[in-house]
Amino acid sequence: MPSLADAQRNFIATVNEGPAVLDAALFAGAPDRIILGLKAHANTISHARLVALEESFPQTRAEIGEDRFNALSRDYVETAEAKACDVAQIGRHFAPFLQNAKMPAAIVDLATIEWAWLESYHAADASPLTLEAISALAETDLLNLAVILHPSARICPLRAPLAPLLAHLAEEAKPSAILVIRPEVEVRLLAIDVRTLQAAQNCRQPSAIGNLLALASEQGDEADPIGPVLNLIGAGALV
Repeated sequence: MPSLADAQRNFIATVNEGPAVLDAALFAGAPDRIILGLKAHANTISHARLVALEESFPQTRAEIGEDRFNALSRDYVETAEAKACDVAQIGRHFAPFLQNAKMPAAIVDLATIEWAWLESYHAADASPLTLEAISALAETDLLNLAVILHPSARICPLRAPLAPLLAHLAEEAKPSAILVIRPEVEVRLLAIDVRTLQAAQNCRQPSAIGNLLALASEQGDEADPIGPVLNLIGAGALV
């Protein structure tokens, strides 16, 4: 008798790859009835995956249209990357799939941002650093203060101008990235310029604010080196 873990692995492989890999010892009854039951279960799983994709990427679906989205989704759920994910994570590789399918860069960006929104929503909580808190610090303490990105922060560099459904985020200049952040209850999307993008990337690892200012100066931001850091703090993106 196979172990529970082996039985689960074989059952998952059977759903993904078909009845040829089924270990007949897992079920009792006639083979045709076993296959019929597995087909019904596989159809249920396939439908759940497609629905999960629709709910994970509503704006991407609206941008490219229902029929095209459904066709792409059906192709995607048959990929090895999608089959390796449970329903909650089914959309993890959808944006790269769209890129490989030669979808417009703005659509790929939109799907990337929507998945980042979900990751940010489910990320760990943390109290963000505030402008009020740093205003109370002496200069030396401020420069030595080590910061890192908030656990919910996701950085989405842009390959193209924003899709129409997100165009309202860019008020004037073309943004370099979208920062997705949930400092409190609500997930927020913030269009950021290249200087703020560089500062955010430098905060993926703990860094003293003094070091961030030095890096900004080295990159040619001598006039306002602290501006990008203040933007991130104001957005609740640092802890």
